[in-house]
Amino acid sequence: MKEEKEMNSANPRDYYHPQDREALEALKQIPGFSAALKAFMKIFNENMIRGLNMSNKVRITDKQLPQLYRLLPPICEKLGIAEPELYLEMDPTPNAYTYGDSIISITVTSGLVDLMNEEEIKVVLAHECGHIACRHVLYHTMARMVLGAGSAIPGMDLLTTALKFALFHWERCSEFSCDRAAAIVMEDPGPVARVMSLLASGSEKISSQINMELYMEQAKEYQHLLDRSNWDKALQYLALMNQSHPFLSVRAAEINNWCKTRAYENIIAYIHEEGGDRCPVCGTVIQEEWMFCRQCGTKLK
Repeated sequence: MKEEKEMNSANPRDYYHPQDREALEALKQIPGFSAALKAFMKIFNENMIRGLNMSNKVRITDKQLPQLYRLLPPICEKLGIAEPELYLEMDPTPNAYTYGDSIISITVTSGLVDLMNEEEIKVVLAHECGHIACRHVLYHTMARMVLGAGSAIPGMDLLTTALKFALFHWERCSEFSCDRAAAIVMEDPGPVARVMSLLASGSEKISSQINMELYMEQAKEYQHLLDRSNWDKALQYLALMNQSHPFLSVRAAEINNWCKTRAYENIIAYIHEEGGDRCPVCGTVIQEEWMFCRQCGTKLK
């Protein structure tokens, strides 16, 4: 029997979206963020979250709902992460989310499983695993808990309006990195963009009839609207500032454009590269004659 070649895993450094990085750095600079994070960590209890998961949801494993579970291990291998716990919860709204820090779990809703086919569920799982690979999960957990419960959590009166809006802004920007992770797993932006159209339409029957080129045009028209005047841009910011996700057509166009770049092509090529000696800094496969890594410049000899 032919032995399968071990696959290289993608490095989040290579697909981290610049808006994600900039928004996170800006968030960290806002007065009160460090104090709010410290207060959150004092009351944050992963075992409490795990207990709620185990008591109120169905844990998906290789023996429980294996048709869903089997989608997860190849995704984790491709993104180079340990497998998170996976749960199904009863909620008619199509959704998926990731919680935790050292005990990380992904939850998908019944509404999402009912709405999507296997390929589309894989896209969603890959997106959530992207949050894990990019180390978003602790901040996302904090954002969801404190923005949802607000002042009911001890110490969260430290959250200023500016800090709340900055958390929302970073959450939106972080979605772009994870859409990239999903496109890397699928090795095709098409399924990722189709998931956006499916979430926008809310109907599997209608989604299959959507013209994706016209759907992408919506994002261009939206950008023209933003460019028309500062007032229009301000209105759209007001519409978005309390949302944790960017608009769906914008995400579809964004991932479609990024997957046409050399950066994306290089990541996919690297995943399928044969093994060999690698740069200790960036992981690039190196040639025997190289004195320096041609990717990052690290001295090799």
